[in-house]
Amino acid sequence: MRKQAICILVSIGLMVGATTRLPVVSSGAAVRTTRASAHRPMFVHYYLWWDKAHWQSKTGTAYARALSHRALPAALKSNGCSATTPYPGNKLLDAPAPPLGMYSQDSPATFAKHVQQASSAGIDGFVVSWAGNGQRTQTAASTAFSRRFAMLARAVAAHNAVRGARRFALMLGYQGVNNSRSPRSATWIANDLAYFARAYGSSSVFHVPAYGAKPVVMFLSSRKFSVRALHTIVDPVHSRLTVIGDEHGLTQWKRGVASVFDGDGWYWSSQNPYTNPQSFAQLRALANVLHSQHKLWFSPLAVGYNKANFGLGGSCVPRKGAETLIRLYAGNLTSHPDGWMLISWNEYLENTYVEPSLRYGSVSLNVIGFLTR
Repeated sequence: MRKQAICILVSIGLMVGATTRLPVVSSGAAVRTTRASAHRPMFVHYYLWWDKAHWQSKTGTAYARALSHRALPAALKSNGCSATTPYPGNKLLDAPAPPLGMYSQDSPATFAKHVQQASSAGIDGFVVSWAGNGQRTQTAASTAFSRRFAMLARAVAAHNAVRGARRFALMLGYQGVNNSRSPRSATWIANDLAYFARAYGSSSVFHVPAYGAKPVVMFLSSRKFSVRALHTIVDPVHSRLTVIGDEHGLTQWKRGVASVFDGDGWYWSSQNPYTNPQSFAQLRALANVLHSQHKLWFSPLAVGYNKANFGLGGSCVPRKGAETLIRLYAGNLTSHPDGWMLISWNEYLENTYVEPSLRYGSVSLNVIGFLTR
């Protein structure tokens, strides 16, 4: 078995490149465990906010002008956490790799490329982070996010129409809070979900056979709403949508949301396998209760996390090459998830992204492709 683990580890090393730091013993055992398990659909959280103005607001104008020579926006120290930047106003450690570079999601070509890249890595779909304008009469043209949402859905449909293409799908990651992190009103959310059900409820793009005929919606930040408010929001659309919560742990789930949701995910971007190994037991405890109630369980998965620089006031979980990804995959797999929700495709401020980038290339996608095949 040890020889098998080493062979698997060498295979990953060949894929991600000789310069990538990989674990030797523990991760070999972890990968051996995953290869022996059945495939579970792999979805990744996807954000719609990137355009020229948003990139510039996060990097500062100096870096935006300097990108022509493809410089990294910051220097990352060997601990994988601490960073410095020569660009005033910059808050990012990395940027997307060519040919897209700092792309605009107002371009159909951006979505087509992202779908192709993710699908080629064995990812089954995106969990698209979206909220509408809260109006009953909203349409796909009502906001920039809604226009981009519709554009992404068309890109997925076009991808799936190509003969021989690996089928890709979408879930909705509904943003229960606004940009100030305050909960949206129940009326606002109810109107958004009614629009989504009306516009996309019968779309094949949102059909994930493993979870039934209805589109899957993850209610992000659901833990910030009372059970009564959740019923007011979810009950009117429950016949048309499969709705899962974002309850962080068994205590939150047991507050009574089993009567609202069809299952649970957990947007845990900063899960740390080094300082918090008991996190695996936390996920197992939640998953065991969900499965005993015949509910769906979607496990989080992350490649690392870093908001420890540039005044962002957060913590850091270093990537350590692919080690953090592999450790979390192996540990969270023990919760026997019905699917994965990887964090994230393009969240650059929290440094959880897996799309090809200037700093990391395609390391994460290569490892994900190995783990999902």
